[in-house]
Amino acid sequence: MIVIGEKINATRKSIARAIASRDEEAVAILIRQQEEAGADVLDLNAGAGQEDLSRAVEDMQWLVGVAQKATAKPLAMDSEIPEVLEAALSVVTGPTAWINSVSAEKRRMESVLPLAKKFASPLVALCMDDHGIPGDLAGRMRAAEILYRAADENGIPFENLYFDPLVMPLGAQSDAGALALSCIRSIKENLVGSKTVLGLSNVSFGLPMRPALNQAFLILCMGAGLDAAILDPCDETLMTGLLAAEALMGKDAHCGRFIRAYRKQMKKGGKP
Repeated sequence: MIVIGEKINATRKSIARAIASRDEEAVAILIRQQEEAGADVLDLNAGAGQEDLSRAVEDMQWLVGVAQKATAKPLAMDSEIPEVLEAALSVVTGPTAWINSVSAEKRRMESVLPLAKKFASPLVALCMDDHGIPGDLAGRMRAAEILYRAADENGIPFENLYFDPLVMPLGAQSDAGALALSCIRSIKENLVGSKTVLGLSNVSFGLPMRPALNQAFLILCMGAGLDAAILDPCDETLMTGLLAAEALMGKDAHCGRFIRAYRKQMKKGGKP
């Protein structure tokens, strides 16, 4: 399971302030905390929909620079603006960066797929099209299939595609979890060579006991074939569930990662 740390996102007020004030240490600390907690990739979002393109580019390139000083892990460039994505990707000097994200919207495909080809980037591919997020499995799979074909036409390897079924809040849509699980299974079965990813926390939005819901949903998704998740790696309960699920699914030889996590928790004075 690839863990994509979600916490460097300007929708969080503390991150927005850090970017605005160019507080490198505040960002670096949070990056290092996520890496220490088990993040494999660090998502970077400097803000969505900025009207000042030059400032948006400057903010994102600054964020990339800070991140590359703090970690050697791959970064994921998270922006709605193709020019910002390209500017960010152009200053990456470490491991190949991810792109978050593309959809089956025509304009989005035309602007983002060439970037994924140019930079050989793993690509978060959203199961939505020009009409929005489909309400059923058939609609989401149609969007995924459009992206799958377009990626092939643009010379993007299928193994670089990470399809996101776009789980909706369970409190607003009772079958949101079940629909996402069905979509993960269908993608794995029908879009050969591609992978799956999920923005985890949206499923529990507006509900109590969010950590419990997030953990249960993550484990169910892993069982359905989920390859990567965008989540908070500093949530110890969530990460314990992830490691336990990997061990039970035979993806952790001799339970090595699970045991190391246990020993680490014991050193911190935690409970077994």
